[in-house]
Amino acid sequence: MNRSHLRLAVLSAVATLTVSTLSAAQGEVAPAATCSPSADESSAAGTLGWGAPAWCAEFDDYLDPSDWVVYDSPGHAGNGRRSPDQLLMGNGALYLHGTADGTTAGLASRHGQTYGRWETRVRLYEGAGSYHPVALLWPQEGGGNVQSATGEEIDFLEVVDDPGRRRPNFFLHTPQGQEQAHAELDMTSWHTYAVENSPNGVVGYIDGREWFRSSNAAHSPMSACLQLDWFPGQGNGGEAWMEVDWLRVYPMGSTGSERPKQPGQSERFERPEQPQRPERPQRPERPQQSEQPERPEQPG
Repeated sequence: MNRSHLRLAVLSAVATLTVSTLSAAQGEVAPAATCSPSADESSAAGTLGWGAPAWCAEFDDYLDPSDWVVYDSPGHAGNGRRSPDQLLMGNGALYLHGTADGTTAGLASRHGQTYGRWETRVRLYEGAGSYHPVALLWPQEGGGNVQSATGEEIDFLEVVDDPGRRRPNFFLHTPQGQEQAHAELDMTSWHTYAVENSPNGVVGYIDGREWFRSSNAAHSPMSACLQLDWFPGQGNGGEAWMEVDWLRVYPMGSTGSERPKQPGQSERFERPEQPQRPERPQRPERPQQSEQPERPEQPG
């Protein structure tokens, strides 16, 4: 990607608040601009007919502080630093960039709901195994520690010590314990990752195909977070990139998905024909600082 193609409008947040400010109303998605139903058959929403999102982020313009909390704090478990400077926007996508010294990025949506569906389209780049690209749901009352105050967390995409970006993982944390699954997939191509959290349990999807199911669920208002977390000493060092095309939040239908599947089962996905690998994004100059909102805590 050429420097001239990048359009920056990243808004950062300052100070510390509680995660309870992530949504105007607990358990409900805050009002947002109209979002169209997904017609993409490679997405869970398109395959399963989830309808129109209640809220969506297409990353075409800028990060509105009324929609997003941009991290400006110590990194995961106090390692490195989460900086607004590491969020880049261009070509209709959001980029999270982690440097070799642990300076990285993360952000959280302010639109929360207890039960519902979330989906994002992500492309990764080969890079440092010490960086974990993560798309997760975090409780609004979860606090800022590594483990949430409610004991709940849903990582519907996490890559662990995998510099080639070939092994996505799903982790479900509830008071009943931890459950997980993994797949084999070339994540340097675009893929969609989705999760449904309902009273019936949790279901995970890659490209509209189920790959995780559990009868356990989170029962607190949850918000979607996108993070590039640094784990020094775990995997090779260096830099890393995470590219996000969009994030969409759907309300819960009348019932959850009913298709049976054993929790924690691994899945092998056929590798699609690969497009030419994109060039690594060029880092543009720092954008102008905007008027800053208050910022809630974020996952540790």
